[in-house]
Amino acid sequence: MKSENKHYKSIVLLCSVQNTFVLKDKALLEKQGHHVKLITSPPFKDPIRFAWNRLREALLGFFYIRKADAVVSWFNDYHTAIPFFWAECFQKPKLIIVGGYDAVNSPKLFYGLFLKQNTRRKLAQWTYSIADKIWVVHSTLAKGCPVAKKETGTTSGLLTWLPNLNDRIEEVPTAYDPSFWKPTSKIKEKRILTVASFTDLRTCIRKGISEIFSLAEALPEFTFTIAGVQISLETYFTIPKNVTIYGKQNQDELKELYSKHLFYIQASKIEGLPNVLCEAMLCECIPLGSNVFGIPDAIGDTGFIFNSSTDIELYRTFLTTANTELGKQARLRIQNLYSLERRQKAFTSFLFY
Repeated sequence: MKSENKHYKSIVLLCSVQNTFVLKDKALLEKQGHHVKLITSPPFKDPIRFAWNRLREALLGFFYIRKADAVVSWFNDYHTAIPFFWAECFQKPKLIIVGGYDAVNSPKLFYGLFLKQNTRRKLAQWTYSIADKIWVVHSTLAKGCPVAKKETGTTSGLLTWLPNLNDRIEEVPTAYDPSFWKPTSKIKEKRILTVASFTDLRTCIRKGISEIFSLAEALPEFTFTIAGVQISLETYFTIPKNVTIYGKQNQDELKELYSKHLFYIQASKIEGLPNVLCEAMLCECIPLGSNVFGIPDAIGDTGFIFNSSTDIELYRTFLTTANTELGKQARLRIQNLYSLERRQKAFTSFLFY
């Protein structure tokens, strides 16, 4: 085994979008002393830009990967296939980080990598088959979520389709920096916040916007905030008067929003391990969340977990009687479960195995 103190690695990191969690992993690896080259392939659908992505992956993949020590792909999709082909040719260790979309099939929500029997799915099955390690941010992305199956008919879990991957799958949750994600104010308003990148109707439905609007109508004595909206919600929904809408937020703006709100709600129908929920809990928001995938494990006994049949009076009772100390307990829970050190150790184990 090589000494992890004296040897650093050259890593090619693949992604379709430079999301916060992708950049956090890049920074985490670089902080450990590793050299990271990023290949980003935005999810273009038009033929010309789609082809350009594949050409870039072929060229950059060849030049980067032949000199690299390992290849890591955040999510498994088109952007993974060609670089993994080069990694296989050059016999480089390959890691896929599964976040949600790449382990589900939901016809009702028209979502998931395994939704159709097409080239995209076949390529993904091939890249899974040659990966040396596969990390899932929550165990349900390997074994499946029975609640999601019951609630929305969503089939999930890689082992549903690829049972022979069992020995290569490991649960490695995302990590969060408590030194940044902390409350900036001791005074919290008794408001309920949700955050997501609401860029289209399908995302709104998957993130539970309809349910949040219904909840706001049923609980007029409470006020709600929805942040990250990048479409006209009025086109698709009737927005209750007690709901405030915010656009896209940067990290500092998000921290301020978390810090001002007493409650945070994650009403998603499909989710891996929600970053925004964990960030809000670190900022001492009391969490409310749907009982699917990683959401209930993140919340534990520090908040309120609901399903589609939960009576409105249970929401009202919890929101009215919740002890504000739950926010402090929520912060401690995320610190203990999803530390940066845990993820650093996982990367070290992969890179120096």
